[in-house]
Amino acid sequence: MKVKQISVITTKVNYFKDYCFSIGIRELESIQRSHANSYINYRSTICLTPSTLNKEIGFIKRFFNHCIMMGWININPFFSIKYIKDRRNLKRYFFTDEDLSIIMDNADIYHDIYMILLSTGIRSTDVFGLKSEHIKDNYLVKQMNKTGDWLNIPLPAKAQQILDKRLSGEFIFDELQTPLQRRKCTEHLQSNFTADFVRTNNINLHTFRHTYAHNMLNKGVPKEVLQTLLGHRSIKTTEIYANWVRKEELERWV
Repeated sequence: MKVKQISVITTKVNYFKDYCFSIGIRELESIQRSHANSYINYRSTICLTPSTLNKEIGFIKRFFNHCIMMGWININPFFSIKYIKDRRNLKRYFFTDEDLSIIMDNADIYHDIYMILLSTGIRSTDVFGLKSEHIKDNYLVKQMNKTGDWLNIPLPAKAQQILDKRLSGEFIFDELQTPLQRRKCTEHLQSNFTADFVRTNNINLHTFRHTYAHNMLNKGVPKEVLQTLLGHRSIKTTEIYANWVRKEELERWV
């Protein structure tokens, strides 16, 4: 097995280990299928693509198979976990003005992170890791967790005001550094909608990114510019949002 593969498996297993610690599980033999299910449900809410999540499931299954071979446990808790269906061909839901009014009225302690997600469009996983060193001359400069590419974009005044007040700690969002804290943030957002609506439209923190893309296109921002702002490697990824442009904007360009 290549060193890189071992590194990836170690990283994915450590994610699960941190999750187990957050819910009070510290022994291998204490891990049940229900814990595996709840973990996959949690990971699916933090904007992992189905293919990425399925790879993670495969890595963790292999880890527990190794534990069985070593005689540490008897049953693989991930054995019957099903792989996630790819829903990427479904239309990405974006928050309406009414949705946002409700969300922000009920934001409470999550107001700042909601506003950062909405006004910058960056992924929630990148927001969680933000530090003062990533804010340079009103620009956000950070290596993205998902792709490893560098994001270098100007910050809107609203985002800059929020960040300026939070530059004293190790992380800008110190209150969102554990899986449990992040899960509660997602659940707080989802509580603004019915369970069926959340499930049907896959509502999570990543929906703010969809909303940002929708709003920028409706302002007339060219897709090539939006590609840079979102940190997409391919323009084809950005073009997924093209069908969201309102007809008035389309007619203006025609």
